[in-house]
Amino acid sequence: MTACRPAIRRRPRSRRLYFGVRLLFCLISIELVGFCPVLARADDAQGLAAATSLQRVLIDVIHRVEPSIVSIARVRPSTNSGRFNALEIDPENRLESDRPENPDFVPNEFGAGVVIAPPSGGGQRYILTNYHVVHGGPNSKAGESQIYVRFGDRRGYYAQILAGDPRSDLAVLAIDYAAMGVKPADLKPLALRSETMPLEKGQLVLGLGNPYAIARDGSATASWGMISNISRRPAPTRVREFGLPQADSSIHQFGTLLQVDTRMELGTSGGALVNLRGELIGVTTSLAALEGYERSVGFAIPIDEFTRRVIDTLCHGYEVEYGFLGLTLKTMLPDQLRRRYGVNFKQASTVEVKTIIPNSPAAIAQVRQEDMILDIEGHPLLDQFDLMRYVALFGPEATVRLRIWRPSESGELTLAAKLGKWPVMEEDATIATSRRYPPWRGLIVDYPTGRYKYIGWPFQFRDAVVVASVGARSPAQAAGLAEGDFIASVNSVPVRTPGEFQDAVRAAAGPVTLELADRRKVTVQN
Repeated sequence: MTACRPAIRRRPRSRRLYFGVRLLFCLISIELVGFCPVLARADDAQGLAAATSLQRVLIDVIHRVEPSIVSIARVRPSTNSGRFNALEIDPENRLESDRPENPDFVPNEFGAGVVIAPPSGGGQRYILTNYHVVHGGPNSKAGESQIYVRFGDRRGYYAQILAGDPRSDLAVLAIDYAAMGVKPADLKPLALRSETMPLEKGQLVLGLGNPYAIARDGSATASWGMISNISRRPAPTRVREFGLPQADSSIHQFGTLLQVDTRMELGTSGGALVNLRGELIGVTTSLAALEGYERSVGFAIPIDEFTRRVIDTLCHGYEVEYGFLGLTLKTMLPDQLRRRYGVNFKQASTVEVKTIIPNSPAAIAQVRQEDMILDIEGHPLLDQFDLMRYVALFGPEATVRLRIWRPSESGELTLAAKLGKWPVMEEDATIATSRRYPPWRGLIVDYPTGRYKYIGWPFQFRDAVVVASVGARSPAQAAGLAEGDFIASVNSVPVRTPGEFQDAVRAAAGPVTLELADRRKVTVQN
Protein backbone atom coordinates (compact mmCIF):
# COMPACT_ATOMS: atom_id res chain seq x y z
CA MET A 1 0.00 0.00 0.00
CA THR A 2 1.50 3.29 -1.07
CA ALA A 3 1.42 6.22 1.34
CA CYS A 4 -0.05 9.40 -0.06
CA ARG A 5 1.94 12.59 0.44
CA PRO A 6 -0.07 15.58 1.62
CA ALA A 7 -0.91 17.90 -1.23
CA ILE A 8 1.22 21.05 -1.34
CA ARG A 9 -0.71 24.12 -2.24
CA ARG A 10 1.09 26.14 -4.89
CA ARG A 11 0.25 29.42 -6.47
CA PRO A 12 -0.90 29.07 -10.05
CA ARG A 13 2.07 29.25 -12.44
CA SER A 14 0.77 32.42 -14.04
CA ARG A 15 0.65 34.19 -10.66
CA ARG A 16 4.16 32.97 -9.74
CA LEU A 17 5.44 34.30 -13.07
CA TYR A 18 3.67 37.62 -12.49
CA PHE A 19 5.28 38.12 -9.07
CA GLY A 20 8.68 37.03 -10.40
CA VAL A 21 8.56 39.56 -13.22
CA ARG A 22 7.34 42.25 -10.84
CA LEU A 23 10.22 41.55 -8.48
CA LEU A 24 12.71 41.81 -11.37
CA PHE A 25 11.27 45.14 -12.43
CA CYS A 26 11.50 46.45 -8.86
CA LEU A 27 15.13 45.37 -8.52
CA ILE A 28 16.10 46.97 -11.83
CA SER A 29 14.26 50.17 -10.98
CA ILE A 30 16.59 50.66 -8.01
CA GLU A 31 19.40 51.32 -10.50
CA LEU A 32 17.28 53.23 -12.98
CA VAL A 33 15.33 55.74 -10.92
CA GLY A 34 16.91 55.70 -7.51
CA PHE A 35 13.69 54.30 -6.03
CA CYS A 36 14.51 51.76 -3.29
CA PRO A 37 11.37 50.31 -1.68
CA VAL A 38 11.67 47.66 0.99
CA LEU A 39 10.63 44.73 -1.14
CA ALA A 40 9.35 42.71 1.75
CA ARG A 41 6.80 45.45 2.54
CA ALA A 42 6.16 46.70 -0.98
CA ASP A 43 2.47 46.86 -1.83
CA ASP A 44 0.96 46.59 -5.29
CA ALA A 45 1.09 50.35 -5.82
CA GLN A 46 4.84 50.47 -5.18
CA GLY A 47 5.53 47.51 -7.46
CA LEU A 48 3.44 49.02 -10.22
CA ALA A 49 5.19 52.36 -9.84
CA ALA A 50 8.61 50.70 -10.13
CA ALA A 51 7.60 48.72 -13.20
CA THR A 52 6.04 51.79 -14.78
CA SER A 53 9.23 53.80 -14.17
CA LEU A 54 11.33 51.17 -15.90
CA GLN A 55 8.85 50.92 -18.73
CA ARG A 56 8.90 54.69 -19.22
CA VAL A 57 12.69 54.73 -19.42
CA LEU A 58 12.73 52.00 -22.08
CA ILE A 59 9.97 53.61 -24.13
CA ASP A 60 11.68 57.01 -24.03
CA VAL A 61 15.04 55.60 -25.13
CA ILE A 62 13.50 53.62 -27.99
CA HIS A 63 11.50 56.66 -29.11
CA ARG A 64 14.66 58.79 -29.24
CA VAL A 65 16.87 56.18 -30.88
CA GLU A 66 14.75 54.41 -33.50
CA PRO A 67 14.76 57.25 -36.09
CA SER A 68 18.51 56.63 -36.38
CA ILE A 69 18.17 52.91 -37.17
CA VAL A 70 17.80 51.74 -40.77
CA SER A 71 17.11 48.39 -42.41
CA ILE A 72 19.49 47.17 -45.10
CA ALA A 73 18.82 44.72 -47.92
CA ARG A 74 21.43 43.38 -50.31
CA VAL A 75 19.82 42.65 -53.67
CA ARG A 76 21.53 40.22 -56.04
CA PRO A 77 20.90 39.71 -59.77
CA SER A 78 18.22 37.36 -61.05
CA THR A 79 19.58 33.92 -61.93
CA ASN A 80 17.69 34.04 -65.23
CA SER A 81 18.69 37.33 -66.76
CA GLY A 82 21.73 38.29 -64.69
CA ARG A 83 20.11 41.66 -64.07
CA PHE A 84 19.03 42.98 -60.69
CA ASN A 85 15.59 41.85 -59.65
CA ALA A 86 14.89 45.38 -58.47
CA LEU A 87 15.62 46.72 -61.96
CA GLU A 88 13.55 44.19 -63.89
CA ILE A 89 10.28 45.65 -62.66
CA ASP A 90 8.59 48.59 -64.32
CA PRO A 91 9.97 51.56 -62.31
CA GLU A 92 6.54 53.20 -62.42
CA ASN A 93 4.89 50.22 -60.77
CA ARG A 94 5.61 50.76 -57.07
CA LEU A 95 3.39 47.90 -55.88
CA GLU A 96 5.37 44.95 -57.21
CA SER A 97 6.41 42.72 -54.31
CA ASP A 98 9.91 42.04 -55.60
CA ARG A 99 11.04 45.66 -55.50
CA PRO A 100 13.15 46.54 -52.42
CA GLU A 101 11.17 49.80 -52.17
CA ASN A 102 8.07 47.74 -51.32
CA PRO A 103 7.68 46.67 -47.65
CA ASP A 104 6.39 43.29 -48.92
CA PHE A 105 9.76 42.59 -50.54
CA VAL A 106 11.65 39.99 -48.48
CA PRO A 107 15.38 39.99 -49.26
CA ASN A 108 17.56 36.93 -48.86
CA GLU A 109 20.37 39.00 -47.39
CA PHE A 110 19.54 41.67 -44.85
CA GLY A 111 20.72 43.53 -41.77
CA ALA A 112 20.60 46.91 -40.10
CA GLY A 113 22.56 50.14 -39.87
CA VAL A 114 22.94 53.20 -37.65
CA VAL A 115 23.04 56.86 -38.65
CA ILE A 116 26.18 58.47 -37.20
CA ALA A 117 28.30 61.60 -37.47
CA PRO A 118 32.10 61.26 -37.87
CA PRO A 119 33.80 60.96 -34.44
CA SER A 120 36.20 63.75 -35.47
CA GLY A 121 33.27 66.10 -36.07
CA GLY A 122 31.57 67.64 -39.06
CA GLY A 123 28.05 68.09 -40.32
CA GLN A 124 27.91 65.05 -42.60
CA ARG A 125 25.92 61.92 -41.80
CA TYR A 126 26.77 58.33 -42.63
CA ILE A 127 25.37 54.87 -42.01
CA LEU A 128 27.49 52.55 -39.89
CA THR A 129 26.96 48.81 -40.25
CA ASN A 130 28.79 45.49 -40.31
CA TYR A 131 31.05 44.80 -43.27
CA HIS A 132 29.47 41.38 -43.81
CA VAL A 133 26.01 42.98 -44.11
CA VAL A 134 26.93 45.03 -47.20
CA HIS A 135 29.67 42.95 -48.76
CA GLY A 136 29.46 39.31 -49.72
CA GLY A 137 33.04 38.49 -48.84
CA PRO A 138 36.35 38.38 -50.70
CA ASN A 139 34.88 36.50 -53.67
CA SER A 140 32.19 39.11 -54.33
CA LYS A 141 32.92 41.60 -57.08
CA ALA A 142 31.79 45.17 -57.50
CA GLY A 143 28.43 45.38 -59.23
CA GLU A 144 27.29 41.91 -58.12
CA SER A 145 24.71 43.33 -55.74
CA GLN A 146 22.98 46.52 -54.76
CA ILE A 147 22.35 47.81 -51.26
CA TYR A 148 18.95 49.22 -50.40
CA VAL A 149 18.52 51.26 -47.21
CA ARG A 150 15.17 52.12 -45.64
CA PHE A 151 14.65 54.65 -42.85
CA GLY A 152 11.99 54.59 -40.16
CA ASP A 153 9.79 57.03 -42.12
CA ARG A 154 9.81 54.48 -45.01
CA ARG A 155 11.99 56.60 -47.27
CA GLY A 156 14.79 54.63 -48.90
CA TYR A 157 17.55 54.73 -51.49
CA TYR A 158 20.21 52.58 -53.16
CA ALA A 159 23.38 53.08 -51.16
CA GLN A 160 27.08 53.01 -52.02
CA ILE A 161 29.80 51.74 -49.69
CA LEU A 162 32.07 54.63 -48.75
CA ALA A 163 34.60 52.34 -47.07
CA GLY A 164 34.66 48.86 -45.59
CA ASP A 165 37.10 47.01 -43.36
CA PRO A 166 36.81 43.20 -43.21
CA ARG A 167 39.21 42.91 -40.27
CA SER A 168 37.02 44.98 -37.93
CA ASP A 169 33.84 43.87 -39.74
CA LEU A 170 32.72 47.50 -39.99
CA ALA A 171 31.61 49.51 -43.01
CA VAL A 172 30.20 52.97 -43.69
CA LEU A 173 27.61 53.78 -46.34
CA ALA A 174 27.25 57.17 -47.99
CA ILE A 175 23.83 58.84 -47.77
CA ASP A 176 22.19 60.05 -50.97
CA TYR A 177 20.59 63.25 -49.67
CA ALA A 178 19.06 64.08 -53.05
CA ALA A 179 17.35 60.69 -53.36
CA MET A 180 16.09 61.02 -49.80
CA GLY A 181 14.99 64.62 -50.24
CA VAL A 182 16.75 65.69 -47.03
CA LYS A 183 19.72 67.69 -45.79
CA PRO A 184 22.38 66.31 -43.42
CA ALA A 185 20.91 68.33 -40.55
CA ASP A 186 17.55 66.60 -41.08
CA LEU A 187 19.02 63.23 -40.08
CA LYS A 188 19.56 62.51 -36.40
CA PRO A 189 22.81 60.67 -35.67
CA LEU A 190 23.22 58.46 -32.63
CA ALA A 191 25.74 59.85 -30.17
CA LEU A 192 28.69 57.56 -29.49
CA ARG A 193 29.04 56.64 -25.84
CA SER A 194 31.07 58.88 -23.59
CA GLU A 195 34.54 57.51 -22.83
CA THR A 196 33.95 58.42 -19.17
CA MET A 197 31.14 55.83 -18.96
CA PRO A 198 32.79 52.38 -18.67
CA LEU A 199 31.15 49.27 -20.08
CA GLU A 200 30.41 46.86 -17.25
CA LYS A 201 28.83 43.47 -16.69
CA GLY A 202 25.23 43.85 -15.62
CA GLN A 203 24.74 47.13 -17.48
CA LEU A 204 21.26 47.33 -18.99
CA VAL A 205 21.16 47.75 -22.76
CA LEU A 206 18.70 47.96 -25.62
CA GLY A 207 19.26 46.36 -29.03
CA LEU A 208 17.56 47.68 -32.17
CA GLY A 209 17.82 45.92 -35.50
CA ASN A 210 16.15 44.02 -38.32
CA PRO A 211 15.80 40.36 -37.24
CA TYR A 212 14.68 38.08 -40.05
CA ALA A 213 14.07 41.21 -42.18
CA ILE A 214 10.86 42.04 -40.30
CA ALA A 215 11.99 45.66 -40.05
CA ARG A 216 11.98 46.06 -43.82
CA ASP A 217 9.11 48.55 -43.44
CA GLY A 218 11.65 50.82 -41.74
CA SER A 219 10.47 50.29 -38.16
CA ALA A 220 13.31 48.84 -36.10
CA THR A 221 12.66 45.96 -33.70
CA ALA A 222 13.76 46.52 -30.10
CA SER A 223 14.85 44.10 -27.39
CA TRP A 224 16.48 44.59 -24.02
CA GLY A 225 18.88 42.81 -21.75
CA MET A 226 22.22 43.34 -20.08
CA ILE A 227 25.92 43.06 -20.82
CA SER A 228 26.98 39.56 -19.80
CA ASN A 229 30.70 39.97 -20.39
CA ILE A 230 33.27 42.13 -22.11
CA SER A 231 36.33 41.40 -24.25
CA ARG A 232 34.91 38.11 -25.48
CA ARG A 233 36.66 35.94 -28.07
CA PRO A 234 33.83 33.93 -29.67
CA ALA A 235 35.91 31.28 -31.41
CA PRO A 236 39.56 30.21 -31.52
CA THR A 237 41.63 31.17 -34.53
CA ARG A 238 44.45 29.38 -36.22
CA VAL A 239 47.65 31.38 -36.45
CA ARG A 240 50.25 31.49 -39.18
CA GLU A 241 53.94 32.05 -38.71
CA PHE A 242 54.93 35.44 -37.26
CA GLY A 243 51.51 35.85 -35.69
CA LEU A 244 49.70 36.39 -38.99
CA PRO A 245 46.19 34.91 -38.72
CA GLN A 246 44.46 33.16 -41.58
CA ALA A 247 42.74 35.41 -44.07
CA ASP A 248 39.25 34.68 -42.77
CA SER A 249 40.01 35.85 -39.23
CA SER A 250 39.24 39.29 -37.83
CA ILE A 251 40.47 41.44 -34.99
CA HIS A 252 37.50 40.19 -32.94
CA GLN A 253 39.05 36.73 -32.80
CA PHE A 254 41.47 38.25 -30.28
CA GLY A 255 38.75 39.08 -27.73
CA THR A 256 37.12 42.45 -28.41
CA LEU A 257 33.39 41.68 -28.39
CA LEU A 258 30.68 42.45 -25.86
CA GLN A 259 28.58 39.47 -24.87
CA VAL A 260 24.93 40.40 -24.40
CA ASP A 261 22.09 38.25 -23.07
CA THR A 262 19.57 39.65 -25.53
CA ARG A 263 19.01 37.57 -28.65
CA MET A 264 20.89 38.53 -31.79
CA GLU A 265 19.03 36.66 -34.51
CA LEU A 266 19.88 36.78 -38.21
CA GLY A 267 19.36 40.34 -39.39
CA THR A 268 20.45 42.06 -36.21
CA SER A 269 23.96 42.53 -37.62
CA GLY A 270 24.75 46.22 -38.02
CA GLY A 271 22.11 47.29 -35.52
CA ALA A 272 22.49 49.50 -32.48
CA LEU A 273 23.28 48.50 -28.92
CA VAL A 274 22.46 51.51 -26.75
CA ASN A 275 22.61 52.34 -23.06
CA LEU A 276 19.80 53.92 -21.08
CA ARG A 277 21.09 57.35 -22.06
CA GLY A 278 20.41 56.52 -25.70
CA GLU A 279 24.12 56.46 -26.59
CA LEU A 280 25.53 53.97 -29.08
CA ILE A 281 27.73 51.59 -27.08
CA GLY A 282 28.03 48.83 -29.66
CA VAL A 283 27.24 47.58 -33.16
CA THR A 284 25.28 44.35 -32.84
CA THR A 285 26.21 41.26 -34.81
CA SER A 286 24.38 37.97 -35.37
CA LEU A 287 27.67 36.09 -35.07
CA ALA A 288 26.24 33.62 -32.55
CA ALA A 289 23.36 32.74 -34.86
CA LEU A 290 25.71 32.39 -37.84
CA GLU A 291 28.12 30.17 -35.91
CA GLY A 292 25.35 28.03 -34.40
CA TYR A 293 25.85 29.15 -30.81
CA GLU A 294 23.07 29.20 -28.25
CA ARG A 295 20.42 31.57 -29.52
CA SER A 296 20.21 33.48 -26.23
CA VAL A 297 23.81 34.63 -26.68
CA GLY A 298 24.46 37.87 -28.52
CA PHE A 299 27.59 39.81 -29.45
CA ALA A 300 28.31 43.43 -30.25
CA ILE A 301 31.38 45.35 -31.41
CA PRO A 302 31.95 47.87 -28.61
CA ILE A 303 32.31 51.59 -29.23
CA ASP A 304 35.73 52.30 -27.74
CA GLU A 305 39.00 53.99 -28.62
CA PHE A 306 39.74 51.42 -31.32
CA THR A 307 36.35 51.49 -33.05
CA ARG A 308 36.25 55.29 -32.92
CA ARG A 309 39.48 55.34 -34.91
CA VAL A 310 38.14 52.77 -37.36
CA ILE A 311 34.80 54.56 -37.80
CA ASP A 312 36.43 57.93 -38.35
CA THR A 313 38.78 56.40 -40.93
CA LEU A 314 35.86 54.81 -42.77
CA CYS A 315 33.90 58.07 -42.72
CA HIS A 316 36.78 59.65 -44.66
CA GLY A 317 36.68 56.79 -47.18
CA TYR A 318 40.14 55.56 -46.22
CA GLU A 319 41.57 52.08 -45.76
CA VAL A 320 41.81 51.16 -42.08
CA GLU A 321 45.41 50.53 -41.05
CA TYR A 322 46.61 48.47 -38.11
CA GLY A 323 49.78 48.55 -36.07
CA PHE A 324 52.38 45.79 -36.30
CA LEU A 325 55.30 44.97 -33.98
CA GLY A 326 56.91 42.11 -35.88
CA LEU A 327 57.31 39.33 -33.35
CA THR A 328 55.73 36.06 -32.23
CA LEU A 329 54.68 35.26 -28.70
CA LYS A 330 53.96 32.38 -26.37
CA THR A 331 51.70 32.53 -23.33
CA MET A 332 53.58 31.81 -20.10
CA LEU A 333 51.58 30.45 -17.16
CA PRO A 334 52.59 31.01 -13.51
CA ASP A 335 53.94 27.47 -12.97
CA GLN A 336 56.06 27.76 -16.12
CA LEU A 337 57.55 31.05 -14.91
CA ARG A 338 58.31 29.59 -11.49
CA ARG A 339 59.95 26.46 -12.89
CA ARG A 340 62.07 28.28 -15.47
CA TYR A 341 62.98 31.53 -13.73
CA GLY A 342 61.78 31.22 -10.16
CA VAL A 343 59.71 34.40 -10.41
CA ASN A 344 56.13 35.36 -9.62
CA PHE A 345 54.47 38.33 -11.28
CA LYS A 346 51.47 40.17 -9.90
CA GLN A 347 49.47 39.23 -12.99
CA ALA A 348 48.31 35.64 -13.49
CA SER A 349 50.25 35.07 -16.71
CA THR A 350 52.24 36.91 -19.34
CA VAL A 351 53.74 36.46 -22.80
CA GLU A 352 57.22 35.43 -23.89
CA VAL A 353 58.87 36.65 -27.09
CA LYS A 354 59.65 33.67 -29.31
CA THR A 355 60.78 35.24 -32.60
CA ILE A 356 61.65 38.76 -33.73
CA ILE A 357 61.63 39.78 -37.39
CA PRO A 358 64.90 41.55 -38.31
CA ASN A 359 64.59 45.33 -38.76
CA SER A 360 61.02 45.26 -37.41
CA PRO A 361 59.67 47.83 -34.92
CA ALA A 362 60.23 45.28 -32.14
CA ALA A 363 63.85 44.75 -33.22
CA ILE A 364 64.53 48.49 -33.50
CA ALA A 365 63.04 48.95 -30.00
CA GLN A 366 65.63 46.42 -28.71
CA VAL A 367 63.10 43.75 -27.74
CA ARG A 368 64.95 40.44 -27.32
CA GLN A 369 64.05 36.81 -27.63
CA GLU A 370 62.79 35.34 -24.31
CA ASP A 371 61.78 38.78 -23.01
CA MET A 372 58.54 38.72 -21.03
CA ILE A 373 56.19 41.52 -22.12
CA LEU A 374 54.13 42.38 -19.05
CA ASP A 375 52.03 45.18 -20.48
CA ILE A 376 51.59 47.61 -23.37
CA GLU A 377 50.63 51.19 -22.57
CA GLY A 378 49.59 50.03 -19.10
CA HIS A 379 47.35 47.20 -20.37
CA PRO A 380 48.43 43.85 -18.83
CA LEU A 381 49.18 41.10 -21.34
CA LEU A 382 47.90 37.73 -20.14
CA ASP A 383 48.14 35.89 -23.47
CA GLN A 384 49.35 36.47 -27.03
CA PHE A 385 45.89 37.57 -28.16
CA ASP A 386 46.01 40.51 -25.74
CA LEU A 387 49.04 41.96 -27.54
CA MET A 388 47.45 41.55 -30.97
CA ARG A 389 44.31 43.27 -29.73
CA TYR A 390 46.06 46.19 -28.08
CA VAL A 391 48.50 46.78 -30.95
CA ALA A 392 45.44 47.05 -33.21
CA LEU A 393 44.26 50.02 -31.12
CA PHE A 394 47.04 52.03 -32.70
CA GLY A 395 47.78 52.73 -36.33
CA PRO A 396 51.16 52.61 -38.07
CA GLU A 397 53.79 55.05 -36.78
CA ALA A 398 52.20 55.21 -33.32
CA THR A 399 54.75 54.87 -30.53
CA VAL A 400 53.81 52.43 -27.76
CA ARG A 401 55.53 51.67 -24.46
CA LEU A 402 56.24 48.06 -23.55
CA ARG A 403 57.01 47.01 -19.98
CA ILE A 404 59.47 44.13 -20.20
CA TRP A 405 60.93 41.65 -17.74
CA ARG A 406 64.28 40.46 -19.12
CA PRO A 407 65.51 37.12 -17.76
CA SER A 408 69.18 37.84 -18.53
CA GLU A 409 69.02 40.95 -16.33
CA SER A 410 66.41 39.68 -13.84
CA GLY A 411 64.76 43.06 -13.97
CA GLU A 412 62.11 45.23 -15.60
CA LEU A 413 62.58 47.92 -18.22
CA THR A 414 60.38 50.03 -20.47
CA LEU A 415 60.93 50.10 -24.23
CA ALA A 416 59.34 52.38 -26.83
CA ALA A 417 58.39 50.91 -30.21
CA LYS A 418 57.22 52.82 -33.29
CA LEU A 419 54.71 50.52 -34.97
CA GLY A 420 54.72 49.41 -38.59
CA LYS A 421 51.68 48.44 -40.64
CA TRP A 422 49.89 45.11 -40.41
CA PRO A 423 49.96 43.43 -43.86
CA VAL A 424 46.71 43.45 -45.82
CA MET A 425 46.09 39.89 -46.97
CA GLU A 426 42.83 40.21 -48.87
CA GLU A 427 43.40 43.38 -50.82
CA ASP A 428 40.27 42.94 -52.94
CA ALA A 429 38.11 42.69 -49.79
CA THR A 430 39.20 46.08 -48.43
CA ILE A 431 36.98 48.91 -49.68
CA ALA A 432 38.31 52.47 -49.83
CA THR A 433 37.01 55.26 -52.05
CA SER A 434 39.61 57.87 -51.05
CA ARG A 435 43.35 57.90 -50.49
CA ARG A 436 45.29 59.58 -47.74
CA TYR A 437 47.83 60.76 -50.29
CA PRO A 438 47.25 61.53 -53.98
CA PRO A 439 49.15 59.59 -56.65
CA TRP A 440 52.51 61.11 -57.57
CA ARG A 441 53.28 60.90 -61.29
CA GLY A 442 51.12 57.76 -61.44
CA LEU A 443 52.75 56.20 -58.38
CA ILE A 444 50.98 55.04 -55.18
CA VAL A 445 53.12 53.69 -52.35
CA ASP A 446 52.47 51.88 -49.08
CA TYR A 447 54.38 50.85 -45.97
CA PRO A 448 56.97 48.13 -46.67
CA THR A 449 54.71 45.55 -44.97
CA GLY A 450 51.49 47.13 -46.24
CA ARG A 451 50.61 44.28 -48.62
CA TYR A 452 51.24 40.66 -47.71
CA LYS A 453 51.78 39.66 -51.34
CA TYR A 454 54.87 41.89 -51.59
CA ILE A 455 56.60 40.76 -48.40
CA GLY A 456 58.10 37.52 -49.64
CA TRP A 457 60.13 35.02 -47.65
CA PRO A 458 61.98 35.23 -45.39
CA PHE A 459 59.68 37.81 -43.81
CA GLN A 460 61.51 41.12 -43.45
CA PHE A 461 61.02 44.82 -42.86
CA ARG A 462 62.73 46.91 -45.51
CA ASP A 463 63.91 50.49 -45.09
CA ALA A 464 61.75 51.52 -48.01
CA VAL A 465 58.20 52.00 -49.25
CA VAL A 466 56.55 49.50 -51.55
CA VAL A 467 55.00 50.46 -54.90
CA ALA A 468 51.32 49.52 -54.54
CA SER A 469 50.22 50.59 -58.01
CA VAL A 470 51.50 52.31 -61.15
CA GLY A 471 49.18 54.27 -63.42
CA ALA A 472 48.97 53.26 -67.05
CA ARG A 473 50.92 55.56 -69.40
CA SER A 474 52.18 57.55 -66.42
CA PRO A 475 55.70 58.96 -65.89
CA ALA A 476 56.26 56.26 -63.25
CA GLN A 477 55.41 53.51 -65.74
CA ALA A 478 57.59 55.13 -68.39
CA ALA A 479 60.48 55.06 -65.91
CA GLY A 480 60.10 51.29 -65.56
CA LEU A 481 58.59 51.14 -62.10
CA ALA A 482 56.28 48.21 -61.32
CA GLU A 483 54.09 46.99 -58.48
CA GLY A 484 56.13 45.34 -55.75
CA ASP A 485 59.23 47.51 -56.26
CA PHE A 486 60.68 48.96 -53.05
CA ILE A 487 61.81 52.60 -53.06
CA ALA A 488 64.51 53.34 -50.49
CA SER A 489 65.15 57.04 -51.21
CA VAL A 490 63.93 60.08 -53.16
CA ASN A 491 66.75 62.31 -54.43
CA SER A 492 68.97 60.64 -51.79
CA VAL A 493 66.45 61.30 -48.97
CA PRO A 494 65.61 57.98 -47.20
CA VAL A 495 61.91 57.11 -47.09
CA ARG A 496 60.25 54.36 -45.05
CA THR A 497 56.62 55.51 -44.82
CA PRO A 498 54.09 56.92 -47.31
CA GLY A 499 54.17 60.21 -45.39
CA GLU A 500 57.94 60.49 -45.74
CA PHE A 501 57.66 59.68 -49.44
CA GLN A 502 55.04 62.40 -49.96
CA ASP A 503 57.15 64.96 -48.11
CA ALA A 504 60.16 64.09 -50.25
CA VAL A 505 58.41 64.25 -53.65
CA ARG A 506 56.44 67.37 -52.69
CA ALA A 507 59.70 69.22 -52.27
CA ALA A 508 61.06 67.91 -55.58
CA ALA A 509 60.64 69.57 -58.97
CA GLY A 510 61.58 68.35 -62.42
CA PRO A 511 63.16 64.91 -62.86
CA VAL A 512 63.32 62.94 -59.59
CA THR A 513 65.78 60.12 -58.90
CA LEU A 514 64.47 57.16 -56.94
CA GLU A 515 66.84 54.59 -55.49
CA LEU A 516 65.29 51.15 -55.11
CA ALA A 517 66.02 48.65 -52.37
CA ASP A 518 67.97 46.51 -54.87
CA ARG A 519 70.29 49.50 -55.52
CA ARG A 520 68.84 50.33 -58.93
CA LYS A 521 68.27 54.01 -59.67
CA VAL A 522 65.28 55.23 -61.65
CA THR A 523 64.58 58.75 -62.88
CA VAL A 524 60.92 59.82 -63.07
CA GLN A 525 60.18 62.76 -65.34
CA ASN A 526 57.42 65.33 -64.94
